Amino acid sequence: MSAVEVATVSRVMEELLVRDGRAIICRDRATGEDLSVPPMIAASPTGLLPALVVAGEAVWREATGKGFALDVVRDPEALFGYRLRGIGAGTFATVMLSIMEASAQASRPGVIAVNALNALWSAATDRRIQVERSASPSAATGPGAGP
Repeated sequence: MSAVEVATVSRVMEELLVRDGRAIICRDRATGEDLSVPPMIAASPTGLLPALVVAGEAVWREATGKGFALDVVRDPEALFGYRLRGIGAGTFATVMLSIMEASAQASRPGVIAVNALNALWSAATDRRIQVERSASPSAATGPGAGP
């Protein structure tokens, strides 16, 4: 059982995307073509929701040091090959606010650029790793460290 119901997150995310009215665009790297994704597919656990939740988790982890214990599994029938099966930690509010922040960071005027979610995730993860390394006792006592 999930701490946060995936079906609820999916329904609310779809409604938010519909109300927001921005186009949801995914660039096909093979063709360079921008593909429009309808809110229903974007919010689906087999659509873009796994990417949105993972990006939201990166935002939340960077801010708090905690994740959402996501259960994302390979699914050959899913849009990008992954399905969000569960959210084991956090609250509905923290998950939704984090997804909304990640979506805002991946936006440009009138468009949510899905491909930007990967860059957001990578940057947040890199910053978290740097903070952890600088806080690690071995970082201060490693080669070249002062007395």
